[in-house]
Amino acid sequence: MKRPVRQAYLDMIAKQVGPVLRGHGFRRSHGTFRRISDAGHAAVIEFQGSTSSWDSTSLFYVNLGVATASWLDWKQERLGGNRRDRPTASVAQWWARLTADARHSDDYDRWAIRSVEEAEACGAVVGQELSDQAVPTFDAFLAYYLRLDEALAEGREGDLIPLFDARPSGPLKGIGHFRRLGHPYAVWMLSRRNDPQTSGVG
Repeated sequence: MKRPVRQAYLDMIAKQVGPVLRGHGFRRSHGTFRRISDAGHAAVIEFQGSTSSWDSTSLFYVNLGVATASWLDWKQERLGGNRRDRPTASVAQWWARLTADARHSDDYDRWAIRSVEEAEACGAVVGQELSDQAVPTFDAFLAYYLRLDEALAEGREGDLIPLFDARPSGPLKGIGHFRRLGHPYAVWMLSRRNDPQTSGVG
């Protein structure tokens, strides 16, 4: 049996949010949108349906993540899988969730669509907030993490401490997974400096 609200949620992603994100260079694979640069640096937007949804309501999260190509190589080496070509928000250097708008929230940080008619209005808000908040934040954090990667690739460890203190600020409150010099990623990056095949950061 078809669930009209669930279908409206899926249509919202495909017909409203999808075109907005394609305009920013993202490509869709099911509920995940990825923008991967020629050098392999990635921005990820994931629509994650909640198991608490029911026939008359679709609940979901919008997960966000960014990662440099080197970070994804490190994750792939540690965890396996295709982290470089199909990154997820969960393996990113910076991770966040798009805060649900008060008009489309279940009051537990989840987006909520309670009727077929509401889906269109919700989609307009999600698309606008991704354009206005998420995309500029992605750009800022990718530039920031590339500066960290460059310092590591060049062995400028002394530059890392002030860089860690200069993280971008903005409307999205995310989690940065690389914030200290002794992080295993930093050790891994520094160990690659003498390997001419892996010393570049792109």
